[in-house]
Amino acid sequence: MEIPDHDSAERTLETSFGERFALRDTAADTDGKLLRIETTLDPGVKRPLHSHPDQQERFVVHEGRLGLAVEDEEFVLEPGEETTVAAGTPHTFWNVGDGKLRMTTEHRPALRFEEFLRSMVALDREGGLDAEGMPANPLAGAALLHEFRHEMRPADVPTPVRRVVVPVLAAVASVFGYGVPDDSRSTAGSAASTRSP
Repeated sequence: MEIPDHDSAERTLETSFGERFALRDTAADTDGKLLRIETTLDPGVKRPLHSHPDQQERFVVHEGRLGLAVEDEEFVLEPGEETTVAAGTPHTFWNVGDGKLRMTTEHRPALRFEEFLRSMVALDREGGLDAEGMPANPLAGAALLHEFRHEMRPADVPTPVRRVVVPVLAAVASVFGYGVPDDSRSTAGSAASTRSP
């Protein structure tokens, strides 16, 4: 498996809406087995309900309180507590407390999740995300969903839309110049994106 080389790229990514990602162990570091990130969320930051189709995600809380909803169960993790969400399981998480939340998140295998994060941060820098941290333009959103379909699946996009409509919108996005920001992609990543849904 060829791994994108981001050694020369920044290892700390930050969004305008209160997320910071310090990349500790990347796909390049672990031969694709793991992506370990020290994640910091400002108070009130919440991610939409989603799943990772081909990755499990582990959360380890170091500081603050993590709200987590996994399928129909909702709970709070305190410092020192951890949990793992199985691949394909819908979940969301948020900062429950009044201070910063600092935690480690791990994605196994790493796949292209680092590239997904880099894409979202690059889109944010271009002003392309809305107040909830989602792509403001539906074409840009479709391009990202299609490109990173093995890493990220929003729960509010029905399966027929994801399988039929999203690829069509992604193709239209490409024609009109919307899509995955160039600085987040690599030749290896582009080759990996040719897998079927």
